[in-house]
Parts: sequence; structure tokens; C-alpha cells
Amino acid sequence: MKKIKFNLFGVEVQLPENAVRNDNYNGTYIHMGAKHTASVIKQYVKNKYNNRYTVWSTSDVYSGGSSVRVNIWSKNGSPCPLEVYNDVKALGNSLVAGHFDGMYDIYEYKDNNITTQKGTPLKYFPSYVFVDNNPKWDTPEYWLKEWKNLERCERQGVKTWEDFLEKNREYFGKGVEVKLVKYMDNLNKELQELGYDLEELAA
Repeated sequence: MKKIKFNLFGVEVQLPENAVRNDNYNGTYIHMGAKHTASVIKQYVKNKYNNRYTVWSTSDVYSGGSSVRVNIWSKNGSPCPLEVYNDVKALGNSLVAGHFDGMYDIYEYKDNNITTQKGTPLKYFPSYVFVDNNPKWDTPEYWLKEWKNLERCERQGVKTWEDFLEKNREYFGKGVEVKLVKYMDNLNKELQELGYDLEELAA
């Protein structure tokens, strides 16, 4: 499928060509449903921060609304710096249709006047965008975080990487251990190539 490229908040992203719509009410615009919003947020992080962070972005459509859930995490197994997390969270907040007003039990839509750098409007955003500074469950990044969790390791009597694998193997999903071991084998080389210094590698 052909893609369209556009610049959003200074970062180039792309979507399928069918994201461009035209109707009598809006004219020409880019349809930013939950799936497209999830894709754009993931691309934004990867392109702006040069792959220094792993980002997972999923969408869900249900009766009465839709949502996007984003997890972001440093590749060295530590939380994202606060300024990066806040940047992604601000992006998510800008790409949401409105907010739920609990006092009146209604969803209030906001006026989103977001355009591409060339002026094409973005329309029809998801109802909610959640951004979490944590790795997605049962990923290599999640288990690297747990390996660096001293409280968990002390509780399990873990002192070595081999101990950690043995104690936690029963919790791994299918194929996770193979991915985790491969991830760890390649981690230092990849992080150095991404520009992490020795202090960041040990963080």
C-alpha cells in the first residue's frame, strides 16, 4: 500500500495513503483514528530519538470510543528520562479527541486545530491516549527491568544471570527466554552504537 509522508511537530511520519480523506464538511484532511494515532506516536519516538528507546503502541476500538496505549522504555533497562516521557505524553495529549468529565459523566470533545507542516488538518482522534513509562509485560525489556530490580532478586535469592533465568523461567511466555538471551547478548554493542556512554550502560 502506498504511503503518505508528512511532518508533525517537527518529526517526519507516514501513514497509508487511505488516511487522506475528503468530504464536504472538512475538505481534505488526514483521518487520525486510534490505529493511525498509535502508529504516528511510535514513529515519532523512533524518529525523534534515534531508536534510543523502545516504544510499544497499541490501539483498541470499542462501542462508544477508542483508545491508544503507549509504553516507552530506555533500551538500557531504565526508565525514560523525564523530559522524554513528558514529550511523548504531551504528544499523546495533543492527539486525543477530548476528555471524560466525571462530575457530569460525559465525554467532552475539544477543538483540535492540529495540522501537518504543510497545513493539512488532522481529524477524528481517539477518545483516550495513555502513555506509561514502563516496558510492556513479558518483553525482553520487561525482564531486563526485573533483572535490575534488586528487591525482586534478593527476594528470590538471585545472584547471577543464570539464577535469574532459573527462578523466573516459569513466568516467561512462549519464546521469551530465547528473545531475552539474544537481547542481552546484543545489548551492549547496540547501546554503544546508539551513543550510550559507560555510565548510562550501567544505569
